[in-house]
Amino acid sequence: MERIIVQVYLPVNGKWYDVRLPEEMYVHDAAEVLAELFTEAARGFYSRSDVNILCFRETGHSLPQDKTLKELGIQNRSRLMFV
Repeated sequence: MERIIVQVYLPVNGKWYDVRLPEEMYVHDAAEVLAELFTEAARGFYSRSDVNILCFRETGHSLPQDKTLKELGIQNRSRLMFV
């Protein structure tokens, strides 16, 4: 399984994170993984919620939960935002 490195912006602390994810991973699974990661990495700034949204950073459009990262054209160095 091919992995890609995406840049994920976390608005609550204003920081960028480079994250390696499988390109065949579904968006809803990626959001779960990121929620776990940011709960640890951004202590005090991020607390996990029931609704986690992964978006394109430039447009702010949310990614469809039922698509894979590859299906959405997300590749190395794609810039995303996690809210």
